[in-house]
Amino acid sequence: MFRLTRTFSIASFLGIVIVAMVLSLFYRNISVSALIEHETQNNVSITQALSNTIWPRYADFVARTSGIPPRELAAQPEIASLRDEVLQKIRGLRVVKVKIYNLSGVTVFSTEAKQIGEAEEDDDGIVKAVTGKTTSDLVFRGQFSATERVMENANLLSTYIPARRTPGGPIEGVFEVYSDVTSLVEGIQRTERTVFGGVTVMLFMLYLFLLMIVRRADRIIKAHENEERKAQAEQIHYMAYHDPLTGLPNRALFKDRFQHAVTVAQRTNTPLGIMFIDIDRFKVVNDSLGHEGGDAVLVEAAKRIRACLRASDTACRIGGDEFTVVLERLTASDDAAQVATRLIQKFSEPMKLGDREIIVTASIGISIHPGATQDVQRLLKDANAAMHEAKESGRNRYVFYTQEMDARAQESFEYELGLRRALQNNEFHVYYQPRVNTATGKVVGAEALLRWQHPDRGLILPDKFIPLLEDTGLVIPVGEWVLRQACRQCKEWHDAGQASLSVSVNLSMKQFRSGSLLASVRHALVESGLPPRFLELELTETVLVDDAEQALGLMRDLKDIGVSLSIDDFGTGYSSLNYLRRFPIDLLKIDSSFISDVVRNRGDAAITTTIAVMAKSLRLGILAEGVETREQARFLKTIGCHEMQGHLFGPAIPAGDFRAQLETLDVPKLAGFEPKSVLPPGNPAAA
Repeated sequence: MFRLTRTFSIASFLGIVIVAMVLSLFYRNISVSALIEHETQNNVSITQALSNTIWPRYADFVARTSGIPPRELAAQPEIASLRDEVLQKIRGLRVVKVKIYNLSGVTVFSTEAKQIGEAEEDDDGIVKAVTGKTTSDLVFRGQFSATERVMENANLLSTYIPARRTPGGPIEGVFEVYSDVTSLVEGIQRTERTVFGGVTVMLFMLYLFLLMIVRRADRIIKAHENEERKAQAEQIHYMAYHDPLTGLPNRALFKDRFQHAVTVAQRTNTPLGIMFIDIDRFKVVNDSLGHEGGDAVLVEAAKRIRACLRASDTACRIGGDEFTVVLERLTASDDAAQVATRLIQKFSEPMKLGDREIIVTASIGISIHPGATQDVQRLLKDANAAMHEAKESGRNRYVFYTQEMDARAQESFEYELGLRRALQNNEFHVYYQPRVNTATGKVVGAEALLRWQHPDRGLILPDKFIPLLEDTGLVIPVGEWVLRQACRQCKEWHDAGQASLSVSVNLSMKQFRSGSLLASVRHALVESGLPPRFLELELTETVLVDDAEQALGLMRDLKDIGVSLSIDDFGTGYSSLNYLRRFPIDLLKIDSSFISDVVRNRGDAAITTTIAVMAKSLRLGILAEGVETREQARFLKTIGCHEMQGHLFGPAIPAGDFRAQLETLDVPKLAGFEPKSVLPPGNPAAA
């Protein structure tokens, strides 16, 4: 992990060393350059003085030396006098050696006699001086032979100077003057060390000052990092235990809160309750409003649940549209009932979603311990069972768990297990209930109704097991089997002389949406040989409303095959003139709930009459279900009902008994009305 103080310390240390070294080197270069420049001027001045006083007398001698052998130069008489004059001139100066070269680079004179006669033609200083340039070079010598002594560890400045008799005259030789600058160089070095030390001290003090600031900044950064880590850990913990959509505790946190509530309840010996809340028909809401609208409903539902709870209660979303509430420290079951009542009332208020208002209801199951729930760990399971009971009893209500629900749940479980093997074991049977024409008094068809011959419980009616078929998905293969059986049976009736009979088969929503319905209908018709016009498929209004465009396309495809389509239980769902106008429907089946009291109840009579008038205006056939009395039959015939079906004309019976019933069934006598003598063929709506 990044640490500011450590990084600053390393970087600062390196920076101090580098800056000090650079400044020291910079100072040294400037000082040495100044020294060389200054001493060069001194040497030039000394040489100029020598040139003025000595060179005019010895210039010719120097010029002649080119013809004298080098080993003989030291013996020339001019050398001794030249030495005396040079030593006299440089006495008291920092000059420690003087050399004179001819233009060939031969040492004509040197205050160190043994160097006279040496050839230095390749010396760079001599070469440059011959061309008129004055050059200097600072050198260090461990041992150096000066004019009158031997010097050790000396810093010398060697200057090569062109020699002329007159300013601007021709160059006739070269002077080399050695100056002893040891003390000056040592002064530079002392100053350099002082500068280095001073710079280092100042930088170190600056470092200490900045270090305090950096350490403060480092502590702030560390504190910020710790806060970020803590916030991140808290966020991760929150996300792990809360629903991201609604912000409520999720299933994992529910388990923790529930266990805590159990511990408190057992320690304080107070009742504990669980509420299981499920939004009614949420799939329809989600499909119609889209997932964004569905999410908005869930968020609003969570807000309403929280608003209705006590401070000691905990609401959780455990998945989908399912919520739970942990009810702690209850004094009685009425406390839970009061909370549930507030929730039902709150949910009944319209929800504002954008520019739309909708009403969403909820079904609530409640379990209390101690109470009907004996085991505290079963509270959630029992609340769930009570919630399903609330849905089955009409939705938008709350139901307390009772032990009788266990028996029904066990029965439902056994039914589910039995249903999975019923088709393979040939336990399903198709019964047929006659449909009679009110004009002719004849049986014109039959509705195929599924029955289950349970090996232990005997004959079971559809209302006991059809919902389980829907929930398990078995309704699709079972529905296809019923369709094949009905088509085959109707063809057998035709072959036996009852060529005018038709058969109607109910379709479930899952079967309608399965994607295989069209192929299943074609297969059943081809397999049985039944003409398509004798097959009627019954749909519910929910199928048409939930996905209108898909339903319209599939219904048109079915009509292209040639089968008839009817709306079952009309009036109990989302009745709409719009879909009656758009969809290719042939027949409306009025639900038995309107027929049962149609003679005595003016409201039911008005609704039934209105349906009949509406169907006639749309040229649709009408069939009344659940006809049980002559009075009902006569009323229905009066308002123009084309077909009837019910116990007045016979219950649903096996196929073998149905054919025998046809021969003995006296519809006019049962219904109490005479048939017409003439009936136009074709669409029943023409009657």
